[in-house]
Amino acid sequence: MFSSVLLATDLSPASDAVVDYVKTLRPIGCRKIVLTYVIYVKHLVGLSEALLEEAKPKLDAQKTALEKHGFEVSVETPVGIPGVQITRLAVETGCEAIVIGSHGHTLAREIALGGVATDVVHRAEVPVLVVRLDILEEGEQRCCRVSSTDILSHVLHATDFSDNAERAFRYVEEFAKIGCKKVTLMHVQDISRIRPHLEHKLQEFNEIDRARLERMASRLREVGVEEIDLQIPYGAPAKEIVEYVRKTCPSLVVMGVHGRGFIADIFAGSVAHNVVRLSHSPVLLVPPVS
Repeated sequence: MFSSVLLATDLSPASDAVVDYVKTLRPIGCRKIVLTYVIYVKHLVGLSEALLEEAKPKLDAQKTALEKHGFEVSVETPVGIPGVQITRLAVETGCEAIVIGSHGHTLAREIALGGVATDVVHRAEVPVLVVRLDILEEGEQRCCRVSSTDILSHVLHATDFSDNAERAFRYVEEFAKIGCKKVTLMHVQDISRIRPHLEHKLQEFNEIDRARLERMASRLREVGVEEIDLQIPYGAPAKEIVEYVRKTCPSLVVMGVHGRGFIADIFAGSVAHNVVRLSHSPVLLVPPVS
């Protein structure tokens, strides 16, 4: 499925945790890693070589850690804006997904999703796996750990039945084929679209959408999924999805993203962005076809 992935690093302790998490991708077929560190130099011409020299020991250490898990690793160190360079390289190197941590150097609890991760999700032409990092206090120091370490134990697929949600569901089917035994299929009845004029049709909508979810469940049963849960809550989609994640701790959330190239404030209001910003589980966001 994802035989080759681009792993974005900023060489922080947070990125060390993501490097360690990547070993969980081997069961889904990952064998090659393009370890990418973007040298962000805005105005100081000639500084990039010095920054690269400073970064080399840490990059080598992360590369070695990945190789110990059996990955074939190449290293890229482009100069420029991280989000632009990461998404460009993913396409140019033929990577099938991008892996990035939810936090960077700051390790600030109040930052729910780092700026680089947001930009990558916004620009990406391939699926983006945002790895959730929990911030921990150890004395006066802050450290982080990954909240989930078994990507195939329980996959949650949140769908709005759009074309791109169907594309995202195909990844769920691939997870099922390689050993995922539990899948939750969720469609949220959007209260903002139904209230107040269509509430009398809510039961009818539920029946239609449950039938849609049942058809998806049948496809999963055919490829060996043993446990399938259907959820049709009524409320605000992002809030309902995040609350379900908080209660059940799925190993992965899979969602489709509707379009690229939106201005930042529009994108920030999307269901997918709000889920990835607040989810306590890793989130795989699948972009539309270019």
